[in-house]
Amino acid sequence: MAAETDLKTKDAPAGDAFHTGMGRAGVRALWERHIGNGREPESEKPRQWRWAEIEPLLDQAVAATSMDTAERRVLSLHNPDFDHLKGSCVTTNLNAGFQILMPGESARVHRHTANALRFVVEGAGGTTAVDGKPCAMGRGDLIITPGGSWHAHSHEGDARIVWLDALDVPFVRHLDAQFFDPGPAGNFPPLPPDDAYLEGGIVPQTGPGEEMPSYSPLFRYGWDEVCAALGRTRAAADGSRRLRYTNPATGGPVMSLLDVYMLGLEGGRQTRAYRTTHNAFCLVAEGEGESAIGGATVKWRERDVFTLPHWNWIAHRAASPGAKLFMVTDREILRRLDLLREEYED
Repeated sequence: MAAETDLKTKDAPAGDAFHTGMGRAGVRALWERHIGNGREPESEKPRQWRWAEIEPLLDQAVAATSMDTAERRVLSLHNPDFDHLKGSCVTTNLNAGFQILMPGESARVHRHTANALRFVVEGAGGTTAVDGKPCAMGRGDLIITPGGSWHAHSHEGDARIVWLDALDVPFVRHLDAQFFDPGPAGNFPPLPPDDAYLEGGIVPQTGPGEEMPSYSPLFRYGWDEVCAALGRTRAAADGSRRLRYTNPATGGPVMSLLDVYMLGLEGGRQTRAYRTTHNAFCLVAEGEGESAIGGATVKWRERDVFTLPHWNWIAHRAASPGAKLFMVTDREILRRLDLLREEYED
């Protein structure tokens, strides 16, 4: 990595009239702070949130707040490397937290600019309504709530339900483009049923004058279907199997800025190392193992969360058969900005 150069102006001490004039005018001499063109991206260290430490806090969170007053009952994951920014971040462009509902509770309808998703880690019997469409929630299910969509949660199960929320709020906030509407929502146009998208290569078309949304018309991706698809996927040379959750109408990501994957690992084998300019974090959907991330090693167990900061060499190794990592990334942001770079170890 090229070092920062310090090219002082010839025969111009820092307190001279030239520097004083620049300060008054609100300009600086770029050559005094020039960064070499060979400089590579810098990234924070990986962070981990252990389920064993978070799980005891869930019941305390329920006791501490009521859904009559709370917009959402969420324990946000906090990364101190981003304390200089507003709000909580997990890694660059992404934030996350664990949300809890007890039987009979509901979270009122609202919408916001940021894209969001929910991955259920515990329980069954929950429902998320997205633009009026009910989506059942059980362990391992993924529910998307695209930016601008009205969504509300309810729970009719017998025990608490817990899911991981993931959003691109830090990116939207950086652009100062975050809006929030508390509802109530209006009437929703009818949406095609999910089985309208089950035939490969055939999808419903919008009506005259209607635009195809940028997000997936499938708001729910079931765990059983994902596991079955993962089993049918051809293994890579390192034994891993990788699925992308996609928009069936376009073949692209489920939402325009959030790109999510499921990585299946073969026990005892290390994946091929890679590094990329995009950021990600993993929720351990099943199993246990460890990941080499830059110069650090993260040992993980089921329901732990850990980050994959950009431009670190990354490799995973499962200690148990059938380990699965649910991966949330900002890859699509980097790709759309022509800033995506990916390298793999030979």
